[in-house]
Amino acid sequence: MGPLRALHARGRLHPELTAALTEDSALLPQLVRALLDANFAPSLHADICQMVGLDLEDAELPSHVSDEFGRRDPAFRPEVLEAYEFRCAFCGYDGWLDGVAVGLDAAHVRWRTFGGPDDLGNGICLCALHHRLFDRGVVGLADDRSITVSRKYIARAATSRSLVLDLAGRRALEPQRGLAPVDREHIRWHARQVFRSPARAA
Repeated sequence: MGPLRALHARGRLHPELTAALTEDSALLPQLVRALLDANFAPSLHADICQMVGLDLEDAELPSHVSDEFGRRDPAFRPEVLEAYEFRCAFCGYDGWLDGVAVGLDAAHVRWRTFGGPDDLGNGICLCALHHRLFDRGVVGLADDRSITVSRKYIARAATSRSLVLDLAGRRALEPQRGLAPVDREHIRWHARQVFRSPARAA
């Protein structure tokens, strides 16, 4: 039990904020959106909202607020996907539909909300599944860019074992020759701040 819980500590909103939330029903989703944008990777937003029962489908931040968090560089995604030749660096998935890559993301290793840049040294191409697991700390990278899998992750089905547990110790795919691989400083940030250590033995 945490020390604050042991002391029966309680918190409350400032009365002016409580009044503002009561008067404007659109304010709560906007506040939540701002908090998510400022503190969590985008791939986690839906999971967090689902856990607390919030629907942010129509919640849009005013432009002066969204500008404060910085706009994503639109060149980041195509640069990362092309560098990895449109393949997930963890499992090799490379699906296309009507000439367009589907189910592939340009993942930030160090989250943008924590100073991660929109450049190739902080990007890795991952399929939608491994991107979500990477941002949840289920999978990560070691300094040598081999894949780590958290011992806290439990897989019961054969597909879960083959898609996740079998990655432990496998080398992640590298970008095309001559292009920057993931920077070790960003890998170490992810290992400290996101990955759910300890890692499973390879």
